[in-house]
Amino acid sequence: MSAASHRPLQFEEAPAHQAPLVAALDVGVSKTVCLAARRDPVLDMHPERPLRVLGVGVQTAPAIASGKPADFDACARSIRVAIEEAAAMAGAPIKRVIACYSGPGVSSRIVRGAARVRGKTISAHDVEAAIHAAMQASPAPQLSFLHVEALRYSIDDGEAIADPHGFPGKMLAVEACLVTAPTEAINALKACIRQAGVDVEDVVAAPKAAGLAVLTPEERADGALVIDMGGGSIGLAAYIGDALVHTETIAAGGVRLTRDLAMRLETTFAAAERVKMHFGAVTGACDPREAVQAPKIGMDGRLEASTTLRGVIADTLSPRLTEMLLSVQARLARAGFVDENALPRAVLVGGVAQIPGMRALAAEALGMPVRIGRPLELCGFDHGETGPAYAAAAGLLRWRLDNPTLDDVDDEFQPTLAHAAQAMRNAVHGAWSWLRENF
Repeated sequence: MSAASHRPLQFEEAPAHQAPLVAALDVGVSKTVCLAARRDPVLDMHPERPLRVLGVGVQTAPAIASGKPADFDACARSIRVAIEEAAAMAGAPIKRVIACYSGPGVSSRIVRGAARVRGKTISAHDVEAAIHAAMQASPAPQLSFLHVEALRYSIDDGEAIADPHGFPGKMLAVEACLVTAPTEAINALKACIRQAGVDVEDVVAAPKAAGLAVLTPEERADGALVIDMGGGSIGLAAYIGDALVHTETIAAGGVRLTRDLAMRLETTFAAAERVKMHFGAVTGACDPREAVQAPKIGMDGRLEASTTLRGVIADTLSPRLTEMLLSVQARLARAGFVDENALPRAVLVGGVAQIPGMRALAAEALGMPVRIGRPLELCGFDHGETGPAYAAAAGLLRWRLDNPTLDDVDDEFQPTLAHAAQAMRNAVHGAWSWLRENF
């Protein structure tokens, strides 16, 4: 890389009245995506608050070239270039980002906490104290709390309510879904992003972010499962009553498909990735007799021109895809989403979701209706690929733009339990019916 490529981008000073850029960063095994947006007063008047994306940066992850984990510096360079691309398109600098974590170890559990009410009526401080008690009741050594999502509040062991603020009482209890991830992995992600030259505002679990982007309000209220099938992992997020009630990641993804294909076609990982992207399909979703270009490793160790049948590719990918979907089904059963508690539908996102035939295969394997999810209400994203692979990044933008502290994004921003309490004030009472039946 030339010295000129390291030269910082120059931007004209933004008008004083203009809100700063908000940037979302999705660092995945196969690619890094940065989306930049700005709060738009006109769009804020729209009842569904569509997002207007001003800048897009996409970089293929270094690991895809060799099939091996990329080093720290290579990841940082990929992040920096993606951020610079988004900033150049938006015409403004990006100083900090909100990132998502999609790696192994994301998990959730239902916990309860209670605190005495200090005054005559319940205040934000009391809600914060109850949430803090719930977190303390579930010690998580070597884990970081990513989200604390209230499923119900109760006052003096009374009936469940969605918002306790202003009610009289002596004891406030909260039952919440705690989402955690390995502290070491979160710190490594933050360090890599900072090495790229920007600060990290916050880290969101990728399955939760994807759900914010692709689920309709009706789906979140009635119950739905988001399955984010990325390059390195499968993320699950279950919503009931508009609340996140379960999330986890499974260590399986598109990289396994590429390795299977590389072995079957006797080619390199990078060549197999290109074949998968262009010609991958599920058995029965393509013409099996179609001949396609699929270079293979020759006698001298170099790639040479070759062809294969598309049916060979489909027959290689389908068993592994079925295995992945059955692992999802097993995790759902373990979490209690079976029989009368089964979720009514699923939404499939991530790069793997774009493989032809995936929707039908998922519906058959999971035994429920499945649709392919795309970011809802996304404006100005003329990248030509506004599809399932961008769900997590789009959800990060929605999460940040819906955060009440957005106008202060240029000031020092430190998330606190008060922010968590404020975000949970609209937790829907419907989640409690599921919680009561299962726990």
